[in-house]
Amino acid sequence: MTSLFVTDSSQLPWTPHRIYPGVAGQVLVDPVTGVDLEVRLVRVEPGAEIALHTHAASAETFYFLCGSGELVLGEETRPFQAGVCVHARAGAIHAVSNTGSSEVQLLAIFTPPLSPAPPGPAERAGAPR
Repeated sequence: MTSLFVTDSSQLPWTPHRIYPGVAGQVLVDPVTGVDLEVRLVRVEPGAEIALHTHAASAETFYFLCGSGELVLGEETRPFQAGVCVHARAGAIHAVSNTGSSEVQLLAIFTPPLSPAPPGPAERAGAPR
């Protein structure tokens, strides 16, 4: 099995978020490749937001690459700008709002992955683990 994977984000399409308008992402490391983590590049257009939410079984670490706005962590609201890194443990309430005039981009790392890995050949065939 290969232990090195390379993803060129310039070759990936931006996929609109299924819930939040003005938010799109790219999956840089998927659950099959990452096994123990998932990495996404996310962009939030001016005026858009990723509303209050939690990830019950995954921690999320996100690093702001560009832009600025407001970040909600639990009951605390604070401004953010490029260079800020946040870790939200599994179950922590959090949100990101782009209150600036330019796009926000952030790198989001989920541990374990948010998306389950598709079943391998043995699982698809119903073989016992």
